[in-house]
Amino acid sequence: PSEPISVASPDRGGDAMPPKKKRGLPPGALHHVERKYFKVLFCGEEFPAGAEETRKALEKHDAVGNCEFRFVACAREQVATEIVDADVAVPLMTKIDETLLAKAPILKLVLQFGVGLEGVDEEACTKRGILLARIPSEKTGNADSTAEMAVFLLLAGLRRVNQLAKSLTDRRLGEPITVQLKGKTVTIVGWGHIGKEVARRLRAFGCKLQAVRKSEWPKEEWDFLLYDEGVRPLDELKWIKNSDAVVLCCNQTKENMGMINDDFIGHMKPGAVLVNIARGGLFNREHVLRALDDGRLGYLASDVAWQEPVDPTDPLVAHERAYFTPHVGGVTDMSYQTMGAIVAKACASLQADPWMGETCVVGISPELRYMVDEIMIVNANLPAFPGVTGPCVDFEQCRKRCRC
Repeated sequence: PSEPISVASPDRGGDAMPPKKKRGLPPGALHHVERKYFKVLFCGEEFPAGAEETRKALEKHDAVGNCEFRFVACAREQVATEIVDADVAVPLMTKIDETLLAKAPILKLVLQFGVGLEGVDEEACTKRGILLARIPSEKTGNADSTAEMAVFLLLAGLRRVNQLAKSLTDRRLGEPITVQLKGKTVTIVGWGHIGKEVARRLRAFGCKLQAVRKSEWPKEEWDFLLYDEGVRPLDELKWIKNSDAVVLCCNQTKENMGMINDDFIGHMKPGAVLVNIARGGLFNREHVLRALDDGRLGYLASDVAWQEPVDPTDPLVAHERAYFTPHVGGVTDMSYQTMGAIVAKACASLQADPWMGETCVVGISPELRYMVDEIMIVNANLPAFPGVTGPCVDFEQCRKRCRC
């Protein structure tokens, strides 16, 4: 693999992290003697501020033993080469599959800079004993930032942002007539941390709120929403027919790929606004474009697209009643500084773990426990020993050897 590159100057070679005073070597930490560096790889050049914040945060950590941190941010096309000696990979928008993981013999952790892991093969990571994790949005301010973006996009759609710009260009005053949010019914699809933050912000506008999610509503949460939060829980998606606007905040899964199709739009009120701050894979692009053309869908405002970066000349993106932003819902100063610090702490904890060279998986040692409080490991049932294909069953032996 090539030498690490500077995030600020990706075209020139760079040095590893500045040398720092070495921390004491934990007993049994043979892994640190064997390798001179611990490599953190950002897989892609998208979201450059995230790489920069992580690099700055990692410089504040001291590596354990005869080792130093090495930070690399590369183009997607270079990931297959750079991942060969990587200890931690941050996938961003790069697909991490079995073929790529086969080239990463010492990879220990795949940690997303955010929440989206739909591009990572969880089964392949688990089979290879690689931890797969994400950073929950409520830990970082990402949920708040994305919820603010949802409000912005909703207002952009109701107030016909493209038409406003055209009127300004054409020097026409007092047109077009737009839609007031107060008194309108807004349905939130997905009731995770982001969906809840969207609801909290929209209450101040005096609109009627509804929420729908895939799993069944617990009775206690149903009552809490209806009476304390002023949000009407829906048990079926068909009830969106009374909505003036629908805001997508749900996760993208194999089951809901392309869910925004003719059937979904057919359940919406004709001329309603659709906002997507979730994932572009939820769109059936052809169906959405057709609905905009024939007026069934009044306006589309989205921070995500079916392919990213999206082609600005695409007929859907360039549609007069569509408004797209470049996946920046969570890209704010607070959320990125916090996530960069969390990724750096996770890497430092992993590098300092004295057991990580003894087994095929990373155990939860004392050094790692506080890391697990800030990231969510999604494949906890890793094989305990080399050659074992399933999760550990001998918990006592597992605790002694793997510390998990």
